[in-house]
This record gives sequence, structure tokens and C-alpha cells, in this order.
Amino acid sequence: MNRYIAHDGHTETVAALREQYLAEDAAYIFGAFSEEHRLQQAIWREMLDKRPGQCVQIIEQLETAIRYRTAETEALVGLSDNDGLQRILKSRTVYVDITGLNHSVWAALLRVSLSACESIYFVYTEPGAYKEHESPSSSSLFDLTSTFGGVSPLPGMANLAGPDRDVKSVLVPFLGFESARAKHIALDFDPQPQIMPIVGLPGFKTDYPQITISTNEEFLNDARAYDHIRFARASCPFEAYSALFEIHRDNPGSFLHIAPTGTKPHALGAVWYALDHPRDTEIIYDHPIRKGKRTTGVGPTHIYCIKPRDAHI
Repeated sequence: MNRYIAHDGHTETVAALREQYLAEDAAYIFGAFSEEHRLQQAIWREMLDKRPGQCVQIIEQLETAIRYRTAETEALVGLSDNDGLQRILKSRTVYVDITGLNHSVWAALLRVSLSACESIYFVYTEPGAYKEHESPSSSSLFDLTSTFGGVSPLPGMANLAGPDRDVKSVLVPFLGFESARAKHIALDFDPQPQIMPIVGLPGFKTDYPQITISTNEEFLNDARAYDHIRFARASCPFEAYSALFEIHRDNPGSFLHIAPTGTKPHALGAVWYALDHPRDTEIIYDHPIRKGKRTTGVGPTHIYCIKPRDAHI
């Protein structure tokens, strides 16, 4: 198993997010409070009370837009509306809690903030545990998703040109606990490109990598992809970024079709890499409709310094 030097970046991992870990003069963006334990962060209720003018709460996530609330207003903005999204950021320093945000939402905020903000911190809280399926099998141990919206790019991230005909295509699925996801995305290609999966190792829990491999065994066998598996720490977007860099380096001139269907930190690194390499990558996603109460408990919280890249937190 090859290990990779992480893309330059810094992570602070804490037991619980508290005021002392946040810059005072910053914008705080977070989702609606919900029944999942980790989506009831006390810190954001505290910030709504102490610094309401700096808070942006996303109260509704639609397919191509969000409805958000600030101390002054409530409004709807499209996920491809760069000017509208920039107005949300409010500050040169921004914290975005991606724990309860859909990929399409936080990816749009990342896209805009990279050029609009001087300091960017993304926050993610691990679950204590995932809800197990009522009838678990080797391919569906956890009960996470109701249905899927279909394979398509994330809003504002479509690569309309795509690869040239003579360019080698590589499909890079980040693997998770749902075996049907990578398999379904791969079926969207004809002919099927070479497949180089990425697995979270170490995982959130010690047994999660093995569960991921066994859950995706049929896909890995059918795609003859076992020998091409790469690894990146499940909680680290910087290692995910580096794994993609390594795949590009080892396959010069190739076009990467990246499917961020694993952990959310991996998805963060994947989207970030695609934004940095727009000519020879695309993000393809299956837009899952998540089940309520799919996790229990609260794990550690990670604060990722996305920008500046040489910052220490």
C-alpha cells in the first residue's frame, strides 16, 4: 500500500468546536439544525446569539439553489450565481461547516471563496456511528440513502469540453459503504475507462477500511481495480488531493473523471483538486437523497485550513 505526502495544508482536530477555535472577525456559514446529533452544534447557536451579524445559516438546500438566513434578511441564491454567493461570504475570513451541507452547496461555496476570501476554513464533524441496515448484507451494511438524483456534474462545475478522443480517461471513484454508487457511475461510461479507486485509510473507525473494501468487492473485481487502489486518510482532504495528484503524475496527459462518493473530507479534497485543474478533470456525482437519522452520536471535529495554504492553525 502506497502512502502519499499530503498536499500542503493544516488540520486542527478537536473534541468539540468552541469559540476559542474561531477567528473573531469572520463569517460563519452552517446548515440547519436537525435531528442528527452532530448537526446540533452548540457553537453555532452560541454564535447566533453572540455574533448574529456574522452568521449565515443555510435553511433550505434545493437542487440548484439555497435559501439562507442572516440577521438582516432571508433570501434565495442559485448555486451557479457567483455574485450572489460572494455576497453571502461577508468577510475576508470565512468558516464553512460542511457537516450538514450537500456536496453541491459546499462545493459552490468553495468555488467562490477561493477567489473572494483571504482565509478559508472548512469544518467537518464525524459521526459517532452510522445507522446499520435492518437487513444488512455484504453490500449494504449501513442504511444511508433513500434514492439518487442521477449522475451529473455539480452546479457550476460542468466541464463542457471533456477529454479529447485520443486522451486516456481514468475514473477515480472515492469508495464508501454503498457499493451501488461507484458501480452505477462506472456504467455511465462507454467504453469504460481505467478505474483507480481511492479508499479511506486510516478510516474514521479501525474497521471502516475493511468494510469499504468488502462492500465494494464485486465492483473492484468486475473493474479489475484491486491492483490500482490508492489510499488517503478518511478524514483528510489534503491526502485526497495528493492521491489525485499522484494518479495524474503516474498517468501523464490523462483526463480524470472524479466521483466523490466516499467521505465528505475526501469529497472536499476531490472538488478542490478539480477546481485547481479544470482542463483535465471533471467531477461526476450521483446526488444521493440522504435518510434522516442516518448517524448517531458525535465524533471529533476537524478544522481544515484551505487558504492560505502555508497557514498554521
